[in-house]
Amino acid sequence: MTGLLENEAFCMGVAFGIHLYQMTVMKAHERKEPLIINDTLYYFQDGRERLEQVLDEICR
Repeated sequence: MTGLLENEAFCMGVAFGIHLYQMTVMKAHERKEPLIINDTLYYFQDGRERLEQVLDEICR
């Protein structure tokens, strides 16, 4: 029984950690700010922004 409870606590901890990470990513996206992971810079685009970028590149 102890092993089962430890496993459940571990799984809940992992799920909570993933949730925190998802919230960090979503907040960065909402503020249109870069997300930095291990010194690597990431930007997020929605579908409309990506389509606009592709069309701009094609029409140059």
